[in-house]
Amino acid sequence: DGINVTACKAVHSDPDAVGFRFEVKGFGGFAYMPDSEYFSDVSKFYSGLRLLILSVLRPSGQPWEGHMTTDNAIKIIEETRPEMALITHFGMQMILRGPEKEAELIEKRTGVPTKAAFDGMRVILGKEIVFGGRLRKGRDLSSFLQP
Repeated sequence: DGINVTACKAVHSDPDAVGFRFEVKGFGGFAYMPDSEYFSDVSKFYSGLRLLILSVLRPSGQPWEGHMTTDNAIKIIEETRPEMALITHFGMQMILRGPEKEAELIEKRTGVPTKAAFDGMRVILGKEIVFGGRLRKGRDLSSFLQP
């Protein structure tokens, strides 16, 4: 009760890819945009949101067909104007570049507060959107990248 879910368009090599938009009573809307390229009617599906979660596989300047880059995320956020954005689903090129740096670039270019997700991140949706730490300690991917 109080939650409406709508399937949203995605453009990916897998034709079954789909995004989700959630309208929550007392909060408003948030959406998850999966692995997808930019598409011209993106604002039809993802505008008017408090939080937009984007699967940004690759960093700026490193396009790969069917997948989102930081450049695509900037264009999508500029068109949809969410209150906040969260990027996730990082490939190795993004991890090596630094998701936090790419999130800062998105925020600087769009003016929309943007965070990079991490394993175990908690997102609390209420009057304010709060990004929290891990519920329990564990190893994240960065521990495998250290010499």
